[in-house]
Amino acid sequence: MKKQLIITLAALALLFSQKANAQDAQLSQYHAAPILFNPANTGMLKFTDMRVAALYRSQWASLSTSINTFGVSFDMQSNKRFGLGGYYLNTDAGNVINTSNFMASGAYQITDPNQTKYILSAGVQLGILYKRINTNDLIFDAQFDGFIFDGDLPTMESFDRTTRFMIDANLGMSYKSTDRTKRINPFADLAVFHVTMPNEAFIGEEKSRLPIRWMGNIGARIEVNRGFLVSPSVIYQRQRESNQFLVNVMGQYELDGAYQAIGGLGYRTSDAVIIHAGIRHNANIFRISYDINISQLSAYSQNRGALEFTVIYRPGRRTSRAIY
Repeated sequence: MKKQLIITLAALALLFSQKANAQDAQLSQYHAAPILFNPANTGMLKFTDMRVAALYRSQWASLSTSINTFGVSFDMQSNKRFGLGGYYLNTDAGNVINTSNFMASGAYQITDPNQTKYILSAGVQLGILYKRINTNDLIFDAQFDGFIFDGDLPTMESFDRTTRFMIDANLGMSYKSTDRTKRINPFADLAVFHVTMPNEAFIGEEKSRLPIRWMGNIGARIEVNRGFLVSPSVIYQRQRESNQFLVNVMGQYELDGAYQAIGGLGYRTSDAVIIHAGIRHNANIFRISYDINISQLSAYSQNRGALEFTVIYRPGRRTSRAIY
């Protein structure tokens, strides 16, 4: 009970500090959520005309409160150059703050669609960011009488609102080598999220701007042999003072013409070691990952971090040696 109280108080201190700004939900399988990862991926598909992706993540389930994230996306080719789509993403933080994104997404292929060497694309997303706060079970410093927290004491806080709708927008660019005659095909991404910096304040007249999140990614798809692929990548993210690197090494092994086994390891700086596993059937991908928590919270979480599931559905059979 003492551990749960410490975690709850620490979380609330971050959530309600007037100088603190919220940050986006954490994911481990960024590449398995293509248009959430980068708007420029919207509709940039080879060997299929559409893609449906879904994800679910449960973080810190070993504690009394957890952070649960669910998302679903759809994108398709509008024509040879344009891609259209959209996504819904919801994060529930301990049944205290619930955040939802409803975003329309579009991308344009800058390079000639008739050449097959590489893809350079740019994308934009525009939509609604909705936040809701549940104050019923919260406790505040004014309710501490010097010995215990007493929920019957007045909170001394006045919430002007418990819900908020905001306009949100994201931008991105993406490069992918798609040359099937080469064994090494590099890729790179750059994206900027929350360019509108929406005001998400619930208390008082002072504005609390959601800070811009910057994302950069670089990696390569390496064909070791006909049946074995390795994809190392490094993702860098910055949101206000928070900096983070995510290093992944993923492998795909051909089981037969229709199936590939997927596995890999990842490391998120000062946070978690990540184990990946999955299977690919034709163009469809099913993946699971588990975060082993190594941060300062590990003493309370017992190193149990997060469980994450993703599914990507793409109709049609996988073309031989398909890149993406």
